[in-house]
Amino acid sequence: MKKYQWLLAAGLFTGLAALFHLWSPNIVDLDSFYYIRQAWLYGTNGLFDASFPWLPYSVISLFSASLWYGFAVLLIPFTLFANLVWGIKLAGVIFTATALLSYYWIMKRHQIRWPLLWPLILFFSAPNVLTQFLMVRPQIISLALVPILFSFLLKGRWWPVLLASFGVAWVHLNFAWVPVLVLGAVIIAKRSWEWPKIGAVLSGICLGWLLRPDFIGAAKLFYVQVIQQIFQKQGGLPLLFGKENYPLSFEILLRNFTPFLLLLILALVVIWLGAGKMRELSPDQKAIIWSSSILAVVFFLFTMLVARRAYNFWAEFGVIIIAAAFSYFYSGKPTYRSGMSPAQALLGIIFVFMVFYSGSKGIMAIDKNTYQPTELQEPALWLRDHSEVGDIVFNLRWPDFSQLFFWNQKNYYIGGLDPIFQYAHNQGLYWKFHYLAADQVTKKTCGAI
Repeated sequence: MKKYQWLLAAGLFTGLAALFHLWSPNIVDLDSFYYIRQAWLYGTNGLFDASFPWLPYSVISLFSASLWYGFAVLLIPFTLFANLVWGIKLAGVIFTATALLSYYWIMKRHQIRWPLLWPLILFFSAPNVLTQFLMVRPQIISLALVPILFSFLLKGRWWPVLLASFGVAWVHLNFAWVPVLVLGAVIIAKRSWEWPKIGAVLSGICLGWLLRPDFIGAAKLFYVQVIQQIFQKQGGLPLLFGKENYPLSFEILLRNFTPFLLLLILALVVIWLGAGKMRELSPDQKAIIWSSSILAVVFFLFTMLVARRAYNFWAEFGVIIIAAAFSYFYSGKPTYRSGMSPAQALLGIIFVFMVFYSGSKGIMAIDKNTYQPTELQEPALWLRDHSEVGDIVFNLRWPDFSQLFFWNQKNYYIGGLDPIFQYAHNQGLYWKFHYLAADQVTKKTCGAI
């Protein structure tokens, strides 16, 4: 019976992922073009060649390292396609389905009722979260690994903690701090110091950092994109930051996250009404409630005050709170006609609304706000055919780099991936680029703010 449950879950999540990834021939996120081409380079030139001369005015070229090394390595099998766009699509289906299946697994592991429901609620929690699930970026691996890390920190042996922490740091060094945060929340909730697991988290992060070419350069890139960028952004420096690095506005919060917020409120009401049952819960059940609550609050604050990219983790731990509330606290009697309790009926209504609202918004975004793989193919190939090796393309839109690089590795480019890397390399050159890119050359042309 359990085998069929797993087959049902795997089939459902794979079908859901395929539906959204294959709905359109377009690609949801521009950086996917960069990652698949970087993986192709590793497969072609070797896993230990992390040099990146294609951005000569960026510290990425200077340090010859990658923050996303592990993710590019994982993508290598998907570069075996003659058409790399299909490699992006297949990778997206597999990664999305795996992330949802891992979430289903931890729900079953902690004996949460209706384990098949909660990954679906997470996927449809908001259009923003759904879109993140469709991006072939390192974040999708983190969405799978962080809940697994959380689960084994709550209960289990130390070695899965080591592997999960390693995976997060190796795939996405930017998020190397997340395992430490999760560990801290679990320590507070359990009020105990499990030294083997603490050592496993720290060792896993260190291994994920060290097991890459030029780990010193990677550490410098981590400082630039995580530490320096936060200070520059909070200080009001008007760099050309990507939208995901800005806080989420209250307008978008209310427009896209209201159903999810209502579910969280409903869960808190259920916990409040069943507060007397707290004594009956096991230590593990209490720990999962308190630690997920701490993490949901912290990631919500990150989302609203620092960078909106944190809403993925806010949603993950928020859904855990909702699931725990209905599993551990709620025992409402079903009504006579429907066979459902009022809270269960409300949960079902909100979930159905989520599916239609987030699903329709996601489809609209795929149709209108995604990127045609061939959009920059013609100019990129023309540049390749009418230039010398190493000639520099003056691309004023830094996001265009990923597609240009995907089609043309013969040329180098002014900027790409993140403007903070250009700023850290040479502030004077960055500001000249900035005023041109922002169409402000009638007012400012000098290399200073």
